[in-house]
Formats: sequence, C-alpha cells, structure tokens
Amino acid sequence: MINELIIKTGKKTLKYYRGINDFRSYVKSIFTSFRSLKYMRFRSVYNIIINQTRFTGIDALAVVMTIALLLGGTVIIQALTSLPKFGVAGFLGNILVIIIARELGPLATALIVITRSGSAIATEISVQKWSREILSMELMGIDTRLYIVFPRIIASILSILSLIIIFDLVAFLGGYLISQTVVYIPLDTFARSVMDAFTFKDIATALLKSILFGITIPLICCYYGFKPESKFEIPIYVSRAVVRTLFVSIIVNIAVSSLFYLV
Repeated sequence: MINELIIKTGKKTLKYYRGINDFRSYVKSIFTSFRSLKYMRFRSVYNIIINQTRFTGIDALAVVMTIALLLGGTVIIQALTSLPKFGVAGFLGNILVIIIARELGPLATALIVITRSGSAIATEISVQKWSREILSMELMGIDTRLYIVFPRIIASILSILSLIIIFDLVAFLGGYLISQTVVYIPLDTFARSVMDAFTFKDIATALLKSILFGITIPLICCYYGFKPESKFEIPIYVSRAVVRTLFVSIIVNIAVSSLFYLV
C-alpha cells in the first residue's frame, strides 16, 4: 500500500516536472524567436494585433461594463448599509479604490478575458494545428511560435490595460449612482474622496497587473493550443488552458498586491 502510494506520488511529481520543463522550453523558444522579428512582415503582424485587440478588448466592453456596474453598486450598497454609524459616506472613495481599483478591477477583467478570449485563443490554435495550417506556415519558413504568440501578447496587454481603466471608471460611476438611492452624497465630495484615495502605488499596481496578465494569459493559452495531436484532444487542452490560466492569474494578482502593499 505504501509502495503504491510512493510510486503514484513519484509518477505525478515526474509528470509535473516534465510539464514545467516543457513550458520553460516553450517560453525560451519564444524569446529566442524575437531575433527573427525583424524578418517578419509588419502588415501581417499588425493585422493580427488589430483583430485580437478588437476581439479581446472592444467586443468585451459590454460584459466588462455590466459586471463593473454591478460590482461597484454592490460594494457601495454593502458599505452604506453595513457601516452607517461610522460615517462611511466620508470615505467611499477609499472603499472603492481599495476593493475595486486594487483588487476586483484587475482580477475580474483578467477572468473575463480568460473565459472569453483565452479559451478562444487555445481553440483557434488547436484547430489550426489539427487542420495543418501551422505545419503549412512552418514549411513556408514562418516562425509560427513568434507569428502566433507575439501579436496576441501585445494585443492582450493593450486590451487588458484599457479594460481595467474602463472597469474602474464604470464601477466608480455605478457606485456613486447607486449610492444616491441610499444616501445623498454631493458629486464633488465623492469625486474628491476618490481622487484623494488614489496613490501612485494603485496606478503602478494596475499597470503591472495588466502587463503580467497580458503576458501570462496568451502565453499559457497558446502553449496548450499547440498541444493537441488530434481533434478529440482539443476540448481537453482548451479546458486545461482556461483552468491553469485562472490559477496563475490569481497567483499573479496576490503576488503583485503583496509586493506593493505588504512588503
């Protein structure tokens, strides 16, 4: 019994080690491929970046704004109904900045991008591999790792940064509008409390999170997109891409927040 447990543990450990080593080789190959970036056609890369930015950013605006409005309103309602005796109206800005701008805004945006765009990236690349489109590009001398991954990283960084800003603005606006149904707060008082609550750390945190999310999401999803060897494996690897990207994004969010606010 103990021997079987040791054998199973050893096999799983070896499997995880091989997976990590394979992913490290994949990332290394992409960074190595940057040397051939100057040989790529700018127009083709530009078109991919524009299309990915449109899909990841512009097409996701409705979902992001709706969730931001609901979250902003929920946070304010809970604060106003749970903490009235502490004069919470005076520091609504602090509550919104701490909960929305620092944590929920970046993380919720990343989760939306993962479930919507990350799964689409993994599926698209898997289908391209199964239909031998990737093989055809390789036969034409195209560096597929660079051609496929690099534009998606650039598009994801731009989209996530823009979506986080929009998410925060809509959440603040929604929080203010919904707060008026509970207690009247002058707009200038609310705006001043929000501006006073913002610090350089908050801006730097949002910027760093958007960059890291923009790199890790397409990097991991593309990695699993290259994995399927048959069409039957596509759903398996797409599911793995989404789950593991979610896990890594939560770790990144916690790590960055800890770096700026605990260290």
